[in-house]
Amino acid sequence: MRTVKELRLAGLFAYLAALVVGLLLSLLLHALLGGGGRLGWEGFNFYGLLEGLFFLFAFTFTLYLAQQAVRVPCATLLTAGLIAPRPAYRLAKPLPKVEALEAYEGRGVALLVQEGRPVALLGLSDGVLPLEEVPGVEAEVAVSELLPLFFRRPLVLVYRGEEVVGAIPREALDRPGLGLK
Repeated sequence: MRTVKELRLAGLFAYLAALVVGLLLSLLLHALLGGGGRLGWEGFNFYGLLEGLFFLFAFTFTLYLAQQAVRVPCATLLTAGLIAPRPAYRLAKPLPKVEALEAYEGRGVALLVQEGRPVALLGLSDGVLPLEEVPGVEAEVAVSELLPLFFRRPLVLVYRGEEVVGAIPREALDRPGLGLK
């Protein structure tokens, strides 16, 4: 699971790599055409237009390949890492804590705590579920990295060290603006 910082760096490096490849291929075409292309420098000609279109094609195709290679959300890639998905702790909703199984009222999901340590999750369809069976991530993990974890369970726990910060339900990822695509 990658953090927001790692996704920003991956987006920046992929963008810069695509820019360099586009510029180098455009320079190669410029050299192959005898250096006659001018696109806005001293005028405008057909070779310059051809070089500009070739740069756009090479840059766009390299961005596409980079996105496939590093699996970075589109907004992060296109802004060179300036826009990144939210960290998991920002979406996590706190869970109510229950000291004993008898105290659980059956409304919603709750965290069973024994001797100050969380041990199980209550309120899912499985009844009492040990925390080892519930997928969990660190608080700084990017939300876009959570999608595969929802195939096993309807929620993901968010940890900060040993402490459970909260849980993210599957429905929370349906909101727009999370940077998942």
